[in-house]
Amino acid sequence: MDTGMRLKYHRMKRKMSLEDLASGILLPKELKKIESGLKEPGLKELEALCKKLSISLAPKDNPVGKVLVKNFKSLLLHPQNKAKIMEQYADIHNHPLLHNDEEIELEYNIQQIRFFIITGDLDSAEEMMKDIERFKEFMNQEQFYLYHKYLGNYHYILDEYELALKTYLMAEKISPSTLPTSELGDLYYSIGISASQCWEINLANKYSTMALKIYQQEFVPKRIVECHLNIAINERRIGNYRTAKEHFKYAFTIGNKIDNDFLKFNTEYNYGYYYYQLQNFQAAITHLENALKFVPEEYTSDLILDYCVLIKCYIELEDFDSAKKILNKGQNVIEERNISVDSPSNNQFKEVYVEFMCLKYFVNNEFDNFVECLENKLVPILKNHNKHFEIGFYYGHLGNTYIRMGEFEKSAYSLVKAKKAYKELMAIKEE
Repeated sequence: MDTGMRLKYHRMKRKMSLEDLASGILLPKELKKIESGLKEPGLKELEALCKKLSISLAPKDNPVGKVLVKNFKSLLLHPQNKAKIMEQYADIHNHPLLHNDEEIELEYNIQQIRFFIITGDLDSAEEMMKDIERFKEFMNQEQFYLYHKYLGNYHYILDEYELALKTYLMAEKISPSTLPTSELGDLYYSIGISASQCWEINLANKYSTMALKIYQQEFVPKRIVECHLNIAINERRIGNYRTAKEHFKYAFTIGNKIDNDFLKFNTEYNYGYYYYQLQNFQAAITHLENALKFVPEEYTSDLILDYCVLIKCYIELEDFDSAKKILNKGQNVIEERNISVDSPSNNQFKEVYVEFMCLKYFVNNEFDNFVECLENKLVPILKNHNKHFEIGFYYGHLGNTYIRMGEFEKSAYSLVKAKKAYKELMAIKEE
């Protein structure tokens, strides 16, 4: 930063007005010219201004501060051990050399946004973003890029996927040409997964493939698996099952060699769901049951989600005894943790809970409750997530149930809805 920008930075940091800083030293309009770079201050004026701001006359070289923030930034790029990250943060947070230089301090504050997001402290992340937004004019190109990228991370973690995607794409536009390859890979991966959440299939595959190439070159196994998974899921969505299976196999093979239970769960679950859609229910059950070995205890929504697909597999196989056993396991989890549709703040859990209850009503022959839950609660959720295959599944079974009841008109109406859902799925595949 030049002299004027440096003075303005510290004045804003201390939330001082032009008048407060200029008082007794020079006119506010003269200080404004200095801060704007239109005028250089005299030595006596500069000394007085720096003294008032409690800063040195000129920035000092700070190699230790640079190393501290660089190491912290590297640790945050591929977070695997939250405890280690939090330990390092506690060690360096109050280090004076992180606040002894304007550019290092600004860089460190930007990295804190990422830290708070990783550790789940979203309130602190939001507070830090609001505070740093005041200093955007002081950022260099890479800092400006990182600010936008971490803003994208924040929106993604809040399930604001369209806003996250828009912010990530903006970050790509303003990214410097000197961006390290590892950072570029992380950006491409972020664009890929947010595009996938928005059902921007081509965009998701494009950026996931670009990220995959970087991670293969740099050998980052966890990200390699995640890229293969994202590509596989999107290929499955558009009906490219052969390509999807290739990527699932890569993810499965590499993922089994990594000591990361949630990654193993995610791979097994999605591989199981792939076979469920192909109507290879025994293979689906094998992978879904394997997934249960790895799901972390606190990930209730993922556990119930796995149970839901298992129940649907057993329904398709007309094995209602096995479906009821899985249903009872899920019900025990819900009762033990004392949770209901209104208790969690996580939208994903609420949606999974609604589907679980819908399956419970169906398997237990609580037909009226099943129809009410399906029509008024579950179908709107499924439509919102483009889950037309699931809509076809439920309306198909609803239609068949009406046939057994002799309600042929209602059956025809339900089966038409099932057919329409499968047509919607084909439309997505053809896009």
